[in-house]
Amino acid sequence: MLLQLAMNHDVTDSDAETLSILVELFIEKATEWFEVIYAINCIDVLRSFAVTASFSCGPMSRPVILPQSENITMGQETRGPILKVKGLWHPFALAENGGVPVPNDIILGEDTDDYHARTLLLTGPNMGGKSTLLRATCLAVILAQLGCYVPCEMCDLSVVDIIFTRLGATDRIMTGESTFFIECTETASVLQNATQDSLVILDELGRGTSTFDGYAIAYAVFRHLIEKVNCRLLFATHYHPLTKEFASHPHVTLQHMACAFKSKSECCSRSDQELVFLYRLTSGACPESYGLQVAMMAGIPERVVEVASKAGLVMKNSLGDSFRKSEQRSKFSTLHEEWFKMLMAVSDTGDCNFDDTFDTLFCLWHELKSSYGSGN
Repeated sequence: MLLQLAMNHDVTDSDAETLSILVELFIEKATEWFEVIYAINCIDVLRSFAVTASFSCGPMSRPVILPQSENITMGQETRGPILKVKGLWHPFALAENGGVPVPNDIILGEDTDDYHARTLLLTGPNMGGKSTLLRATCLAVILAQLGCYVPCEMCDLSVVDIIFTRLGATDRIMTGESTFFIECTETASVLQNATQDSLVILDELGRGTSTFDGYAIAYAVFRHLIEKVNCRLLFATHYHPLTKEFASHPHVTLQHMACAFKSKSECCSRSDQELVFLYRLTSGACPESYGLQVAMMAGIPERVVEVASKAGLVMKNSLGDSFRKSEQRSKFSTLHEEWFKMLMAVSDTGDCNFDDTFDTLFCLWHELKSSYGSGN
């Protein structure tokens, strides 16, 4: 250090001696200086949190951090992890008028009011706000556990040990890794390391390969996470058969990002209607992905979209029986078939795994309760 000073400035011998003494004095107090620097850093971070909360364009809430899931009790029973956020909005996603974006409520896990599934199966059109909602949920958890106010009206959560995300599409050309390979690698990490206290965010898993392979992977991963890991899970997909398979599963809630059609003219035909995104989380599965409408909004010529529409109708007609059968999957899916097989095995041998048997009985109890309540 002194050598650099001597090279850049005209330093006398007395100046060099003075600098040497100052350096020695500084080194002697190095521990105290590090403590001062650490304190200043903490003050700077806390001030940033305060500024963010005070000057936000939308509501900010002080989060309530609940104990670890094994210590949370409801009466005489232990309940699992919870994430309850009301009025959640993303601070970087501004509305069309520059104001606060549409707020939404996220409830994963049991609370004092009612039972809620830990898994949210999310559908909706492209550009409808699914990915923004997923990112806003991750951001809320991170800010809450950092000690910052959260962009929402209310936030209660039990501690998240780790957040796993599978968002976006990317490849690694230099290492020869395709988009689908990276997607599988990241998903493998989730399956190997996620725990009950984790938060898992999966966005359109399986889109990097064929439709059938992609659906099969999405189905298997989704089912493993809800039945074996049972963590807080947000799973966004365009595979609508998933909503049929898991519509009646007691650990899954179906919701979608709402949209509507607005007429461009007095004519009521679908081609003269404009798709409007409402960015509002709504119960149930989305009826379709509205890919053709989004394609037109992106600038694909109308004549090309018309050809695509006709091709889609031909495909649906050729697979008509499968489509009609899939509409009944929510009433009796492959999950039901496996549950009944499990019960038959229990009644025949009595040697089945207790945990699997208990889960099966619980699922069937939920099915009977739902059917009885709906008058079926």
